[in-house]
Parts: sequence; C-alpha cells; structure tokens
Amino acid sequence: MSSKIFRIAPIVVLVGLAISSTAWATCSNDSVSGTYGFLHDGTDSNGTPATAAVSQITFDSTTGTFTVETTASHEGVIATDSTTGTYAVGSNCTGTGVPAGANPFSFVVTSTGFLAAHLFSEGFAVKQGSSTCTNAGVEGSFGFEATGVFLAGAPVTGSVAFIGQLKLIVNPSGEGGIIGHLASSEDGTFLTFAEEPVTGSYKVDTDCRGRATIQPKGRPEMHFSFVVVDGGKEMLAIETDADTVVSGTLQVLLQQEIPL
Repeated sequence: MSSKIFRIAPIVVLVGLAISSTAWATCSNDSVSGTYGFLHDGTDSNGTPATAAVSQITFDSTTGTFTVETTASHEGVIATDSTTGTYAVGSNCTGTGVPAGANPFSFVVTSTGFLAAHLFSEGFAVKQGSSTCTNAGVEGSFGFEATGVFLAGAPVTGSVAFIGQLKLIVNPSGEGGIIGHLASSEDGTFLTFAEEPVTGSYKVDTDCRGRATIQPKGRPEMHFSFVVVDGGKEMLAIETDADTVVSGTLQVLLQQEIPL
C-alpha cells in the first residue's frame, strides 16, 4: 500500500502544478495587438455624463506604440481627433497607455479586448477580428442599445435610453438601409416598440468605421458614428447630433430571420 501511495503522490503534485500554471494567464504586449474598437464615456466632477466617444485603436506590439482615431461628443459638441502613443502590458494582464501629450490610462486585458479607465472616464474595447468592412459585410439583424443625456438644444432634455431591433439590408445598388423598431425612455417618457418603428441608412467604410442614420416615425433623425468589431458581429457607436451625449452598441442577433 505504501508503495502505491508514493507512486501516486508525484502524479498529484504534477497535476497540481499543471493546474496552477494554467489558472492564471500570462500577458505581454502581444496580448494587445492589432486593431480594436473602443467605446468610452466620461463624467464631469459631479458625475454627470459629459463625454461619449468611440475610437479605433491600432496597437503595434513590436514597438509598443499605438495610433487612434476618435469621434467624440464633449458636452454635446461633436469633434474628431487622432493621436499616437505608447503602451506596455504586464505579465499579470494589466497595462498602461500613454497618449502623446495627454494623461495616461490604465487597462486590463480580457478575452475579447480590454477594459480601460482614465481621469473621469471608463470604457471597453473589442478586437476588430476578421471583419468584412463593407455594407454587405454587416448585413443582418442586430439588437441595439444606447444610453446618455440630451442637453439643451436637443428635441428633449434629460436622461435617455434606447433599445431596439434593427435589420441592416443592402439594396441592389449596394447601399445600406435600416428597418426595425425602437423602445425608448426620454426624460421619464417611455415609448414602446409599437410606437417607434424606424427606417434609416448606413455606410461602412473599408477601414471598418461607418455612419448610420435612424429615423423614428414622426421624430427627428438620429445620426451615429460607429466602429465594426468582432468579425462584424458587433458595432460600437455614439450619436453625433449636436447637444447629445449618447453611446451604445449593436450586437448581432442569434436568430437572423426576424419578421418586421
């Protein structure tokens, strides 16, 4: 019996070492490499939503550098910006990015991208993947959600939230169209799916950035800038109408054939 115990004991130790070595990921700059979409929101010192932004970031792990293109709403003023920076990822999967001439941000690597925090802002990134960056490449049915605030000058003012089912279609000329329904809460007024059928259009550029227009029935158009990620299964977006601070996502539905 004792000889069996001695034979089994080393096996148990080896199994334990194997489990412990795989239980924790080991990261490096290679863990954040290539192109990502990054959706990030910010607040003012009182915690009021002040900024919504969507970025496309490309990381070069061999040089530890990145380039970024951003479309943002800063208190309802829409602006675009581009910059470069450096980054480093530790073995514990935490990292730091330093945009040129700006404050650094901290991030944690995840299975799909990374989570990040900056002064008065936070957000998440998803890798672009093997997306087909054309109108046809994202054709299909998506769930849509967005939250934020409408400021003075917008059709209504106050907190807003939207969810919806949108079908992206391509006509014979290759142009992208949108049909579907929204439900929304706008400063305490709730509108159901039946009350907000929508139409619209979209355009995806070859760099996987794009624009969309959504027209709720009897209401003003809503305009969005977005980045395609996860092989075309998701889009990260912000509203680009003046006096809005709104961000959200579109995620492909499991069931693609949705009656409208």
